[in-house]
Amino acid sequence: MMAGSCSVLCSVVLAIALSMNGADTGLSDAFKALYAGDPDLALRLSSEYLKGHSTDINGLVLAARAQIARDDYEAAYDILRKALAVDARNPDVLYFLGIVSGQLATRAFDRLGELAPDGARVHQLLAQSLKLQDKPVEAVAEYELALKANPNSLDALLEFAELRREESNCDEASALYERAERVKPTYEGAFGLGVCLARQFDHARAVEQFRQALKHDSQSAPAYFELGSSLLRLRDAAAAAGALEHAVRIEPRMRQAYYVLGRAYQAMGLASRAQQAFARADALARAEREGDIKVLGAHPAPRRGPVPPKIPQ
Repeated sequence: MMAGSCSVLCSVVLAIALSMNGADTGLSDAFKALYAGDPDLALRLSSEYLKGHSTDINGLVLAARAQIARDDYEAAYDILRKALAVDARNPDVLYFLGIVSGQLATRAFDRLGELAPDGARVHQLLAQSLKLQDKPVEAVAEYELALKANPNSLDALLEFAELRREESNCDEASALYERAERVKPTYEGAFGLGVCLARQFDHARAVEQFRQALKHDSQSAPAYFELGSSLLRLRDAAAAAGALEHAVRIEPRMRQAYYVLGRAYQAMGLASRAQQAFARADALARAEREGDIKVLGAHPAPRRGPVPPKIPQ
């Protein structure tokens, strides 16, 4: 049984190797060396091959994989960046680049922990990790420590505010968003504060914040949706309709926006337009139930940097 499995594996490896770029012998031998557990030989052979084929994707990916097997992620990253310049849509390049980037990020975070174990960034990273692990209480404690170490950390303020907003703790979230806006006005700060104010039924101030958010990002369908919703609550149906029309123009699949737009048209006495908007909302709802389209909410994920790796507690 073992011998049969080995024979099959060797046959598969050989078949893949022979299919690579015209069955070049050097590259095939490098591929077989990698699968035989000899990354040093695989790297030497693939490097020789690349001297004459410097833009060959298979050769570049193979050299990068050899470097990964040798635990040299920096070298692998450099090679994969070259491969990305050749073919930015190659799935193998993107796959291994993701692995390498993750490893480099983890090592950088480990180094950060060694250099500044009680620094703001370390506590922020721990908070992000705890949030990913659905431990909001522990995440709150880490965000508080991060802000104690650096009270003006914009990223920490915005992330902490978002966590509090998700918990429906709009009093604390609003205070955090206001602090963030004093550090530096951003789309995230203005939009988040506007959402909190709207939940607290302070729609006049919410409208101001959504308009500020749109100054940062004039193509934000969620901001237009929230603006239109608050304007309708303030009984300014015409202005609400204008904002909601912007929302569905930018994002035609936003079902909630069509429904609120229908209510705005009703308030304006435009029965035919209201009926059309409600019909569109119903059609999108049916498509969502049938799985034809992804449900689009009014509150997008934050647009800050990459998700950090989970840190063991």
